[in-house]
Amino acid sequence: MKKTIKFTVEQITQGEIEIESDVPDEFLDEDGEVNDEDGLRDWLNDHGSKWYDLVPTFEEIQDKEVIEVLNVC
Repeated sequence: MKKTIKFTVEQITQGEIEIESDVPDEFLDEDGEVNDEDGLRDWLNDHGSKWYDLVPTFEEIQDKEVIEVLNVC
């Protein structure tokens, strides 16, 4: 029997974004090279407003999953 199903889907994507941005000195060595990629990654996550609304140049769906059935009629 056919039913109409309404459900919530979560999609996890991975993309590459390339931007020009000021990098805080705490992540750079004396030559201006990044020496703390983990710290810079955390800083980027904490300051998503600098890059979040940009369209990725590459995006790939990594996973999709139904997370909740809302209604069946």
